[in-house]
Amino acid sequence: MVDRILKALISAIVGLIALLYVAHNLANIGEAFAFFTYTTSHADQTAYPVTLLPVPPPFLIVVAMVLVFALESAAGVLCLYGGWRLFALRRAGAGAFESGKAISKIGLGCAVLNWWGLFQGIAVAGYQLWQMPLGEGPMMGSWIYGGIAMASLIYISQRGD
Repeated sequence: MVDRILKALISAIVGLIALLYVAHNLANIGEAFAFFTYTTSHADQTAYPVTLLPVPPPFLIVVAMVLVFALESAAGVLCLYGGWRLFALRRAGAGAFESGKAISKIGLGCAVLNWWGLFQGIAVAGYQLWQMPLGEGPMMGSWIYGGIAMASLIYISQRGD
């Protein structure tokens, strides 16, 4: 029973993290656009001045923001709902509990895709976010939050009793 409750709580915690991030992004939408523009501009890249990905036009920055915000929102809603569902199934049979994990797993997958796929894959590796003075926080944060989501996905995916 403890394992089932922990899985529910962990799913809900990752969901809350994701929703807080998207809420802060939306509350600071102008600053978010400016940050996306800065991180894709090739500015302040003195260590490796050549970046292979092009500077995107503003409409592609908006598309990227929508994609990030959509994945954060999906991760948040699905993980919270999945956590609630797992908690509701905590006394159910093993088969029912295992099938009830699907929503949480999809939500955690959205979080991993966002923080490791988009942030680490495109922003850090593609746009070399690691060289920018303002890039260190998002670079490290996305690694940590992606890791939290991946560790949670692995734990929740483990078969229980």
